[in-house]
Formats: sequence, C-alpha cells, structure tokens
Amino acid sequence: MKLYKLKLKSSIHLGQREGVLEETDTIVHSDTFFSAFCINYSLLYGERELEGLINKFRNGNPPFIFSSLFPFWNEKIFLPIPLNQIPKEKDLKKLKFIEKEGFEELLNGEKIENLKEKYKFIPDIDEKSEEKEPWEIINNPRVGLSRISSHPGEAYFHFGEVFYKENAGLYFIVDFKDQSIESKFISTLRLMGDEGIGGDRTVGKGHFEILNKDGEEIEINQPQNSQNYILLSLYHPDVNEISDLKEGYYEIIERKGYIYSPYSKTLRKKSLKMFKEGSVFPSFKKGNIIDITPEIFTKHKIYKYGLAFLVKGIKNED
Repeated sequence: MKLYKLKLKSSIHLGQREGVLEETDTIVHSDTFFSAFCINYSLLYGERELEGLINKFRNGNPPFIFSSLFPFWNEKIFLPIPLNQIPKEKDLKKLKFIEKEGFEELLNGEKIENLKEKYKFIPDIDEKSEEKEPWEIINNPRVGLSRISSHPGEAYFHFGEVFYKENAGLYFIVDFKDQSIESKFISTLRLMGDEGIGGDRTVGKGHFEILNKDGEEIEINQPQNSQNYILLSLYHPDVNEISDLKEGYYEIIERKGYIYSPYSKTLRKKSLKMFKEGSVFPSFKKGNIIDITPEIFTKHKIYKYGLAFLVKGIKNED
C-alpha cells in the first residue's frame, strides 16, 4: 500500500447537504475522490480509456482501491476512530480521529479510554492546546448576481470553506492490485491538483500539490487472525454482503448532488445511502460500483464508487 500526501493551495468546499452552502465537510470521501479521478483520467487518456477502466471496477477486478482522504498534521497521519469504541467519558465522545499508532492499538484490542494521555486526537482534548484541529472553517458572505442585469438583488448567502493550516493537509492510502496502472494513476493525480477537487474549482478552490510525488510505502499493524474489519472509505454493499451487517457498528450517510460532465452540470444524481468511514463489520466486504445515471441523461453513464477499503481489527465491545 502507498500513501500520498496532498497540500492544499487554497481553501476547499465539500458540500454535506444539497442546497446548504454554508456547511462543508473537512475530509474528502472516497466517492468524491473517484469522481474527480475519472474526470481527470478522461481528460488525459480519453473517454474510451476511461470506459475500459471503469469496466474493470464493475467486473470485480479493480486495478486499485483507496481510502477516503484524511488529515495529516505535524507529520502525523490520523485515521477515523472505529465505531465500536463507545466511550463513557463525555470528552471522548467528541473525538473523530486518532494518530496512526493509537489507531493500531485500537485495532489490536485496546480501549480508547486508555489512550487519551498517550496519543494525539482530532479534535485535541488537551486543555492547554491552542490548536484543536488542523483546519479552520470560515463562512464567507456572498451575493448572487443576476445574469441579465448583474444586479445583486436579494441573493445573499454564506459559503463554507475549509482552510487547512500550514503544517497540515490531506492524505489517502491506495492499494494497487495492478502495478501497470500506477504511472497513469500518478499522472492523473497530478492533473487533479491543477484542476481541483470539491466545489468552486473554477475560482481556484480545492487545488493541491502532491508532497510525496512517488508516494511512500505504509503498513498498518493489524491483527491478522481477526475476522472483523474497519472501514477506511465509504462503502455500498453488494447483494450477498447484507446478511450480517446488523451485527456491525456503523453510521450511514446519504450521498447526492449534481453530476459533473462536459455535457451537463445541472442534473441531479440519484441519491444513495452508504456506510461511513470507521464502521466495523463482522466479515470481509468488497462493495460495488453503482450506476446513478439520471434517466434523462444519455451521453454516458455516471457511477458511484462504493468499494470498501478495509483493515482488520478486534471487535472490542464496551
């Protein structure tokens, strides 16, 4: 597995709910990353080449799988706290991420209460710390102009933006199943940095540079004899993976919005519910690629990435 660190050149807007512009997420979910990757892959290699790539994913032979994009901060990388950790202390319930070494201890059976003095979390629970999070969220006031008269009218709203601090950014982990795709993957990632990811890309938001252009090898210390799995991406289950989901610990997120295509940017995608990062399952899950093409859109198919990026962990119940 390889890890890539991305340093944002500007703010980024990651919509959480359709039509609510003042809200923004702080991480990039795996489905958003895949959509941006496909757009840029097509720009580099053409629509036919992209169609061949997507067919490999749809046929159960993905050339690579990847995590969502999580924060790094002061040279430490952070991962989502597994949802089977149910702390009794109020402050611990607010925690979202823990540094890698602490995450590995959680995978191997430790409880979060025993790690609060040992590792760094996001948000930081140290009362003396001035910086609780590696980002700052700002709601900027905006005015919408009439396309006919350029008059602002009453279209006043706020727009949420995330600014990652100087010593922080986003990273993701990718597992190349087919090494021959790696050079095209890196080329596409570089173009993504120039094109941007998230909302308002045309005005410079969401642009980034790759800090480690060739990636770096990463290993996560996980209990190999465990049959339980922690999710590091969004996940949409295949039909044959549903039976034991009720035995897991999970949260569900609804994904929707507008398609982004050279042929249209005003049509809504089909909405979809997916399992969130940090969910814990009692068996291995693979997931699938889902066709979410609007019925009236016929230029090409629109797919949602729902493959699971998993690590093993002990089912540590409270």
